[in-house]
Amino acid sequence: MRNAAIAQPVTVAAQARPRRRSLRVLGAALPLAVVVALRGTFALQLTAAQYVPLHTAIELAVTAMLLATFAVQWFAAGSRGFQDTRARVLGSALLAAAIFELLHALVFPGMPGFFGEGTTERGITYWLAARTWTVAALVAAPLLAPGSEGPLLRRRALVAGSAVAIAAVIAFDLLVSPGRSLFFEPGVGLTPLKLAVESTVAVVAAAGALVHARIARRTRDRARGRLSWALWLTALGEISFALYAHAYDAFNVLGHLYIVGAAVFVFDALFLAALVKPYAELDALRAHVEDELEVTIARLRERTEQRDDLLRAVSHDLRTPLQVVLLKASRLVRTAPEEHGRAARSIIGASRRMDRMLRDLADSARSESGQLALARQPVALHAAVAELLGEADGALEAGRVSNAVSPELPPADADPDRLERILVNLVGNALKYSTGPVTVGAARHGAELRVFVRDAGPGIAPEDQARIFERYVRGGAVRQEGLGLGLFIVRRLVEAHGGRIWVESAPPEGSTFSFTLPVAG
Repeated sequence: MRNAAIAQPVTVAAQARPRRRSLRVLGAALPLAVVVALRGTFALQLTAAQYVPLHTAIELAVTAMLLATFAVQWFAAGSRGFQDTRARVLGSALLAAAIFELLHALVFPGMPGFFGEGTTERGITYWLAARTWTVAALVAAPLLAPGSEGPLLRRRALVAGSAVAIAAVIAFDLLVSPGRSLFFEPGVGLTPLKLAVESTVAVVAAAGALVHARIARRTRDRARGRLSWALWLTALGEISFALYAHAYDAFNVLGHLYIVGAAVFVFDALFLAALVKPYAELDALRAHVEDELEVTIARLRERTEQRDDLLRAVSHDLRTPLQVVLLKASRLVRTAPEEHGRAARSIIGASRRMDRMLRDLADSARSESGQLALARQPVALHAAVAELLGEADGALEAGRVSNAVSPELPPADADPDRLERILVNLVGNALKYSTGPVTVGAARHGAELRVFVRDAGPGIAPEDQARIFERYVRGGAVRQEGLGLGLFIVRRLVEAHGGRIWVESAPPEGSTFSFTLPVAG
């Protein structure tokens, strides 16, 4: 029952839409019905001085709209992003229609004329050409497939066809119709030929309006709906022009107003299809992409936070039992027999390597989230390096490392614990990737201390040097243990101190890793 209750208003609304459309169609025909009803009561007829300026303004407005529509359709049809045969056909046809409208305005009674004086007969000639050409294009062109191809559907062929049609109508006007009353007899009115042509154009326009209206309802194509209205107003205009008895009477005025309305709908429909609709689709796509990007960024931020929380939790929870292992191993070194002491020292070395990995994970998460805090104080570099090598306890091959840092250097402004991490990672890497001696040195450069770790290993390839400080990247051809976080953490720690780090290497002559620290005080 609930579904039925919901569906009922939708059904009523769907049924109401055709009724509203029918009312609008009848409303458009109402002015014509009123003029027809009042025809026998009194005749509305303007003077030439009153009507000619109005007629000229209307025709120039229609001509301008047709030329603007031609320009939009024609140049859009030639672009790579809008290859549409229908646009080419409509563009060339509307260009011809605009010229016919302009010639109609020039040869209308009371105007200067075009290769002769203006008469009602000549005006009707160009008028019928404009209406026939426009209606044929509006009915036929939208029914073509957008990708239709053929020799006659190319731009030059279509323009040539319109030019031939214009030349033919002008030739007919200048060579055949002068002195004849094919469409209008003064004092009598419209001829049967004129009524037949107008009626045919009106019927074709009304049928085209019905076809486009049905397609518009099915496809929800707003441009099709506008073309349907343009053809319906053209049909009403043609009916008006089939009823007038004088060039300045009410039916003529009303017919021109209908044609102005039709030109407005044509301009709206085709301008919309060629320019406004693509921009609207692009704007909708941009908004969709922005929404998707915001969602993606939010999800990435959430995943990053979850990853960092997991890394911090894992590193903290694993370091607690690891400390127990180190304590027990240290006790075994002091109390156990020599053979057990060697095993205990191996456990201590492996545990310290694991501890460094866990601290790397934790500091990686902290640096990404901006929570890496430093406890800075003056640190004597010579003493710091000596202490590091003296307490290596098997974690580093201290015998291969020489301390070339001068005791005379001023202290660095650094976090002792993080500085030890930097040196352990750099010295450890140098020992890991080389078999020769490793040198740790330092020198002062203004307000900075440059610390370097030099090895005699195989060196680092140029393509690896550019990315060696990135996360999870390991250089060298030999597969080594580790997470690939060491140099990434070193870079983060150095940058947290306000320094910079770089590598100089020329394979196979070894590598020199250098970083800077501020001088204390």
